[in-house]
Amino acid sequence: MKKNLLTGISLLLVAAALCCSCTVNAATTKTQTGTARPVSIPKKTTAKSTKTQASTSKSTTQAATKSTPQAQPKAAAVSTSGYQNVVTWGKKHGMRAAWTQKNKTLRLSNDSTTIVLNIGARHASINNIKIALCQNVKMSGGNVLVSTQDINTALEAITNPRKNAVRIVAIDPGHGGSQPGAKHSGKAEKDITLLIAKEVRTLLQNKGVKVVMTRTTDRTMDLKTRPQIAAQNHADIFVSIHLNAASADANGAEVFTTTPAGAQSTTPDSGSTAATRGNKNDAANALLAYHIQRQLVQKVQFSDRGVKRKRLGVLYDTAMPAVLVEAGFISGSKDQKKLFNATERSKIAKAIAEGILSYKKTVESVKPTPTKSNTAGKP
Repeated sequence: MKKNLLTGISLLLVAAALCCSCTVNAATTKTQTGTARPVSIPKKTTAKSTKTQASTSKSTTQAATKSTPQAQPKAAAVSTSGYQNVVTWGKKHGMRAAWTQKNKTLRLSNDSTTIVLNIGARHASINNIKIALCQNVKMSGGNVLVSTQDINTALEAITNPRKNAVRIVAIDPGHGGSQPGAKHSGKAEKDITLLIAKEVRTLLQNKGVKVVMTRTTDRTMDLKTRPQIAAQNHADIFVSIHLNAASADANGAEVFTTTPAGAQSTTPDSGSTAATRGNKNDAANALLAYHIQRQLVQKVQFSDRGVKRKRLGVLYDTAMPAVLVEAGFISGSKDQKKLFNATERSKIAKAIAEGILSYKKTVESVKPTPTKSNTAGKP
């Protein structure tokens, strides 16, 4: 009996020990489970990874955005829609931007060029020469915007020209024969343009430039024949010389280029604005016009009527850079003194010739753009 009692007590002690062990294990398991629940390692890692990826993505986007303004736009890529921040564009050419009249007139300048833009205006001034634009200058969100088309065919064209060569120049004296052009005080446009053209030819030939004349006598010519003569003789540029006519108080010189495709001319068009062969040289047209107009204003003291755009019959189908020069008003009281006097008229011829030579020097001195083959292997 005593033995059975001892055995029962032993069994009770073993059961108690087992119960304590289960309680401890259960507590341990609960503690571990409780610790695991609020700490979700995968979730934390995922959140951290997502944050890192977002940060990396943001950095990549910022880097891409930062590098975009540094990419120089292609001069040949002409768009009839869209605007660019002109201050950002100017920075690529080392230009400083400053308001000369806050929120009205902006000046961009570097050591060689000054551009002035008026908000709402459809023209710019480059080195004090008025340049017509296709679209108005805009302001939005504190940014001054110029159309991409005007950047490419005016601002970029004049301040960052492309390399070219000028060996043969076609000079076209306006009108002739049965087409006298404007008349005033017994003088006819066709006669004065021929006199000026011949002097321009001599001045250019003296500088070693070959010159082709569309006419050297008083003969009738249609508009299509003139650029065809230039093309047949492989002319590198085409310059047509004319005179304006209006009231006596209208004076000054202006130079026309054909209007870029899709845009309205300086005086709005009534016909098609579709692209023509002349639009292949929009940038060079603007540069040539700028150089001639600058010489006419600076050397002859003509009033600056600007570089303008118009779909003129003698320009829109030219195969080479082409401009039409309105070398003063045959009817203008001031301009008549320049046009009717041989000595003063020679100054006009000299200005046109020097404008052509200035254009020639500019495009021929441009350094060629490095190609991939030229830069291969270079650091």
